Amino acid sequence: MDEQALQKFEKPDTDFLKDKECLICLEPMDLEMNQIVMLPCKCANSAYHIPCITKLLQSGENKNFCPHCKGKYKIEFQQMVAMQNNHLIRIEHANRIYELRISSFIKILVFHLVSNTTLNIIGISLSMSYPNYNNHVELNVLIFFYFFKLFLNYGLLMFSKHNIDRIENILWCSYIYNIVAFGFLLYSSGKLTKNNLYIILILNNVLFGLLDLAFRYVLEYKMKNRVVGEN
Repeated sequence: MDEQALQKFEKPDTDFLKDKECLICLEPMDLEMNQIVMLPCKCANSAYHIPCITKLLQSGENKNFCPHCKGKYKIEFQQMVAMQNNHLIRIEHANRIYELRISSFIKILVFHLVSNTTLNIIGISLSMSYPNYNNHVELNVLIFFYFFKLFLNYGLLMFSKHNIDRIENILWCSYIYNIVAFGFLLYSSGKLTKNNLYIILILNNVLFGLLDLAFRYVLEYKMKNRVVGEN
C-alpha cells in the first residue's frame, strides 16, 4: 500500500460499525455522533473515536499503527490538527442542533399544556352549567376527566425537566388521554340530547385540539428548516 493511500482518513458507514466498539476506550460506536474515523488500513477494526485515535497517535513515534492489525503508516501533524478541529466543530454543531430541538419542544409542550388547561376549564364550566348536572353520571365522569387533567398537566410540566425524550413521552401520554376523554364525550353525548351543551363541548375540544396540532406542526416545520440550514 503506497504512502498517499495511507493518508486518506474516511468516515465509516453504518454497516461497517454494526456491533463494533472502539478498541481504545472499549465504548460502542455511534455514527450519528459524527466522532468516528476510519484508519487508512481499513482492517476489520479500523474505526475509532476521533479523540481516542488522535491521543494514541500523538503519544509517541512508535504509536503510528492501527491498534488492531498493527499496520504502520505515516501521518502529518497538520492532519492530526485537522482531525481534532473537525471533531470540535462537529461537537459544537451537534450542541447547536440539540439546543434548537430542546427549545422547540419546550415551546410545543408549554403551548399544549396551556391550551389543554384552557380547554378543561371551559369544559368544567360548561358541564356544571347543565341543569341538575349532579343527577347525570356521564357529566360527573366528564367533569372528573377535566379536573384530573388539570392536575395532570401541572405534574407533566414539572416532570419534563428540559429533557427531549421526557417531553416527547409526556406529549404522547397527554394526546392519548385527550383522545380517551373525547371518546367518552362522544359516547355520553347520546345520553343527553335535549341540550346543546355537548355540541359546545365537542366544538371546544375540536377547536383547541386543532389549534394545538397546528402550532406543533408549524414549530416542527421551522425547526426542520433551521436544522437543514445548520447542516
